[in-house]
This record gives sequence, structure tokens and C-alpha cells, in this order.
Amino acid sequence: MPFSITKKFFQRRLVGALFAVATVALTVLLYDTNVVQEILGTSIFPALERRGFDVLMRVRGTRAHSEDIVLIKIDDYTDRQLGWPIRRDHYGAVMTLLSNAGAKAVALDMLLPKKQEGGDSTENALMVQYLQQAAGTFQVIGPFIPSRTSRELVSRRDVDSTAHFIIGRFGVPAPRRHHFFRSPFINDYPFPELADVSTGVGHALIIPDTLDGVIRSMPLFVEYAGRLYPSLGMALAMHSLHIPLQQLRFEDTDDGTIVRAGQREFPTGEWGDLLINYVGRSDVFPTVSFVDVLLAARDRNEQFFTQFKDKVCIIGPTIRSVGDYYSTPVDESSPGYVTHANVYDMIVTDSLIHPAPLWIHYVLLLLVTLAVGLAAHTKRMRTGVLILAAVTVAYAVFAVISFSAFNIWFKAVQTLFALIACFVGVISYRAATEGRQRKIITDMFGRYVDSTVVQILIDNPSLVKLGGEKKEITILFTDIKGFSTISERVSDEVLVKLLNVYLTEMTNVILKNHGTVDKFIGDAIMAFWGAPLSDDEAPYHACLSALEMQSRLDRLQPKLRKIGNVEIHQRVGVNTGLCTVGNMGSELKLNYTAIGDPVNLASRLEGANKQFGTGVLISEYTYEKVARRVLTREVDRVIVMGKSEPVRVYELMDTADKTVPEKVKTFLEVYAEGIQAYQQRKWDEGIALMEHAMTFVPDDPVCQMYIERMKLYQLTPPDADWKGVFVLHSK
Repeated sequence: MPFSITKKFFQRRLVGALFAVATVALTVLLYDTNVVQEILGTSIFPALERRGFDVLMRVRGTRAHSEDIVLIKIDDYTDRQLGWPIRRDHYGAVMTLLSNAGAKAVALDMLLPKKQEGGDSTENALMVQYLQQAAGTFQVIGPFIPSRTSRELVSRRDVDSTAHFIIGRFGVPAPRRHHFFRSPFINDYPFPELADVSTGVGHALIIPDTLDGVIRSMPLFVEYAGRLYPSLGMALAMHSLHIPLQQLRFEDTDDGTIVRAGQREFPTGEWGDLLINYVGRSDVFPTVSFVDVLLAARDRNEQFFTQFKDKVCIIGPTIRSVGDYYSTPVDESSPGYVTHANVYDMIVTDSLIHPAPLWIHYVLLLLVTLAVGLAAHTKRMRTGVLILAAVTVAYAVFAVISFSAFNIWFKAVQTLFALIACFVGVISYRAATEGRQRKIITDMFGRYVDSTVVQILIDNPSLVKLGGEKKEITILFTDIKGFSTISERVSDEVLVKLLNVYLTEMTNVILKNHGTVDKFIGDAIMAFWGAPLSDDEAPYHACLSALEMQSRLDRLQPKLRKIGNVEIHQRVGVNTGLCTVGNMGSELKLNYTAIGDPVNLASRLEGANKQFGTGVLISEYTYEKVARRVLTREVDRVIVMGKSEPVRVYELMDTADKTVPEKVKTFLEVYAEGIQAYQQRKWDEGIALMEHAMTFVPDDPVCQMYIERMKLYQLTPPDADWKGVFVLHSK
């Protein structure tokens, strides 16, 4: 082999290897240090890794678990039957019934302070009287944690030891050094008589992840007044395994505190917490309604109580208004007592999650990144992509199997990031310039369509041409309410900043949902779906964007108030129809846009919101295509300014997959009857129905409008040929 060829051969591989090493170093810097947090004030990379942990748990699905957990839910059915708050003697009765049915343990995940507002003073006594006949009953305590970032904030002399005299016997002496949280006082704990008849206590401290609010770990113990108190799940597990807390041993290490219970070890993290190995979604565990236990006892249903034999029962609220709900890796919203059940199961089944040793993780990270870096710099593009895909899939499968079969967590997101970053870096190095045509297309479309659309246009440059084509698209217009008033209140500099923040957030929503941003008209936005690439779900994507824009704007208000001491609210109009879409203008200056009557109607619908007091209006042409996927209500049949034919318009309220409260369902039913009465000229009946609807949704602007309109028609009836159409005389 000639020397020059050999030299080039090794140079290409050296460059690929250097890119791989540099990428690994950058990846470790981003994911495993605080550099990004200190420089940019964001923890996006650790947050991504946590999301990767969530994905692994969801991909794994339901794991093998014990069959000795039954959840007793205080649900809406119980609320309707017993009222809220639940009487304490009911708690005592249910716990005693479960215990007498053979339950190994019964835990009440409800904080019961000594004083109960509005409660009967005899309830405490009755509850205690019931529990004197029960065994294996556990209560929860609510320790206060002042900071997750500094354990030095609490010294032992700062502790209010009031609760210690009530629950001290349930704790174990704390070692001199440990990684657990320290609590200066306990907010809630069982009243003395209840503590006397209870078997144990467990803390109910659930601390969401500071990055995204997801519950991924649980403090195994909390120190208070020199004693350690276990989490509720840990307390129940030790009781079920017949391991007294006094037999636990604690070993402090640099990484955390190791808790030893007989032959079992629980290595906790730097905050004394354990990663929770969730069994699966919340519905994995069998559940029974709290009130059903009482009803079964009343009916002497002995068969009903057999399901609690040798079980661990955890009682907790699932009523939404109580607010005991958290986001977990497997559920967007899960009752708090389900987390305690998962901790219990993880401990008794010895299913702890073990993060992979760092040295093994780094070796694998370097090896797979080297493979991709060398392939990207020495192989043809297609081959390099195939090798990247193969390595990525292989590592992902390896990570899933390690997690699912062995409960070992390898940082998959960090590795996948390194693979992609290395490949992109090498390819970018190989092709520093991609040609004039690629640049033109990117400049033309990169600012108002999603990046995937840009890539398709680059691959198919024939799609970029002067002129247009007829396509059915869905158009969306937005406008800021009272923008003139806002512009008069703030300076030009502040106004520009407000608009930039607002338009950026709204544009992100549009692009996320596959839309094309046509133009900004001052404070207004025009966007459409279905071009330049066809989209069979264009109407739904437009509606979804309209709803998300409203939601995003609500969350944006604190930032807007901070910038200009103002709130911004918007109106949205959506319509679907056949338009001419394409690059229009001159050879030197093109604008990708849409023209046609459907565009004008979408603009008019945006303005019509002002007449009706609504936020998002869609036309009947859009409604026909999304009727089963969104929640709407018919608003009116109107003739917009500049048109002669009426169009039926609807207010877009939500997506159909969301649970609709009964109150809203009833409102919509009564409202629909009111609309029907209006269209049939039954003014008295229509007014009564609209007034009745407003008892469910007070001050509804559309109902108020119809009441005023029908009262006017009572005095001055419309023409005989009137068909319920209203003419809008303004934009």
C-alpha cells in the first residue's frame, strides 16, 4: 500500500476518533457536571436524562410484583356518600374492619392533627376505641423540610421537639453522620391517643424532582429530634418482613447512606433517597372504595372481606379537589398513596433500581461513540447512517434489557446524545458547505416551517418554484385583544420585547404541531396547515395549536407582567377550505403564502370573537372534520362582513380526550336546547334556558348575548323568512 494512501487511511480514522473523544468529553461535561447550570442557569441535560429514565420505565411496562397490596380509595363515590372531610370514626371503623379481616397491615395516608376543624370532639375517641380492637395499623406524619439543597440549615438545637413526645417511640436513633433530610419540626402527626393505639408511623414526604416536578425517588428516612422515621412504604415493608426498625443498621458513605435490614441492603443517594421502581401504572394495584368497606360491613358481606386476608391495605384520597396527586414516570397524575404502595412493593420484592457503575458506563459510552465516529468519517453517508442507526438501536435495546431484567439503569439519553452529536459533528466537518441551492431553500423556509419540512424540500427542490397550487388547507389567525391600549401604556422598547416573547411562544406551538407560519401582521399571526406538505390531519392540528396557544399564553402571563406590567389575551379564528398556496412575488423576492376566500373567513372569525366574547372560533368547514376529536359548542350562524352566505361557527373548548366535568356537560346540554329554542323563535323558552345554563357557568358571554338578542326580538320580531342568521357588520 503506498505511503500516501496509508497516511490518508489513518488520518481519516484519527479524525473520527478525535471527534468521538471530544464528543464524549463534551457529553460528560454537559450531563455530569454543573457547568451548564452555572453558565446558562439551566439544567436541561440532567432533565433529559431523567426523562430517559421515565421512558425506560414506560417501555418496560408492568414488572413482576407482590400480590399483597390492596388500595382503599377515598373517591368521589365515598365523598358523595359520606361527605368531606371523612369523619374520623369512619377511618377507625374501616381500619378495624380490614385488620379483623386478616390484613397484615393497614395504613391511613391522611394527616390527622389533634384538632379537626368543624369535627365532632367525640370522633377522636370513637376512632381510638375502634383501633383498640385492631392490629398492624399505621399513621402518617408530615415532616417539614426547609431546603433540598443544604442539610446544614437545620441544626439539632433548632428543633421543635413537641411531636417527639408523641411519636418518639416509633423512630430509631439517628447515627452521627448520614445523608437523610433533617426536619426542624413536624407539621402533622397523630394525636396522642391515636399514636398510643397505632403500630407505627411513616412519613408522607413526597418531594418532586426540582427539574420537572416528577416523583422519581423517595426519602427513605427523615431525621427529627435525633431519631430517624421511615417513609410509610418502608415502615410497612419492615412490618411485613418482620424486621423491627431497631434492628436496622446505617453506614454512611460518600455517595449516600446504606441501610441494612438483615440480609437486605438499601443504598440511598446523596439525599438519603431511593429511586422508585414503579410496578406500572396506577391501576396495577387492586382498589376498593372506602365506603364499600362500610357498606359491606353493614350488609354482613363476609365474602367481600376475604380479599383483604394477608394483605397490606393503604387508605388514601383520590378526590381531585383534595389535591394529593403527583406526576410520576408512568402516570401524568397519580394519587400519593400509590407512590407509598410502590415503595413498599419495591422493598419487599427486592426490586431496587441500581444505577450502573460510572466506569462501566463511561467505557461503553466511549466504545459506541468511537464506532459511530469512525463510520461517519470513513464510510459513505448511507452506510454511516445505517451504522449510527444500528449502534443506537443496539444500545437502546441493551439499556432496556438491563433495566427490565436486572433493574440496572444505564444512562441511555446521555449515550444517544453522544452518538448523534458525534455523527452530526463528523458529517458537518465533511460537508462544511452544502451548496447554494440548500442555502436558498433553508433561508426561504427555515424561519416559518418545521425543520423536517425544510429537509423534505431540500431533498425535493422541484417543490420550490414561483407560483402556486390549489390545496385544501386549514388557516389560523390570531390577534391580541386591546393591543392599541397596551401599546399606549408601555414604551416602544417594552412593547417590542412583549411582542417578541409572545410571538416566539405562539410560533413554537404552531411549528410543533406541523404548521406553517405565513406572516406576522403587527401583533397578529397568520398560519396554515396542509402546505407545503400535505397533512391529512391539518384541521385537527390547527385546532390543537389554537388550544395549546391559549394554554401557553396563560402560563406566559407572569413573565409578561414582569416585562411590562400587562396581561396579553388573544382571539383565534380557524377555517378550512381550498386555497391557492405557493411562493408568490417576484423572482428576487418570494413569499410562501396562501390566498383565497377561506383565508378571509378565518380572519373574520378571529374578529368575530370580539362580538361573542369567545376566545377561539372555528367554522363549520373545520368542525365537520374534527367534530369527534374536539369539544365545541355551536355559537351562531353568521354572515361575515363582505360575504353573502351564512356560515355556522363553533367555539373550540378542548380536545375530546379530556374528561368533561358533569357541570360543564349539563351546561352544554341546556345551552344547546336554548340555541334550538332561539332558532325556532321560542323567545320565552330560549331566555329561560339560557338563564338556566348560566347557573352552571355564570357570566357566560354567549348566553348573555342570546338573552339580550331574544329580548330584543320579543319587542321587534325578525322577518318571517328569518332563519336564525346574524349579520356581522364589523371585522
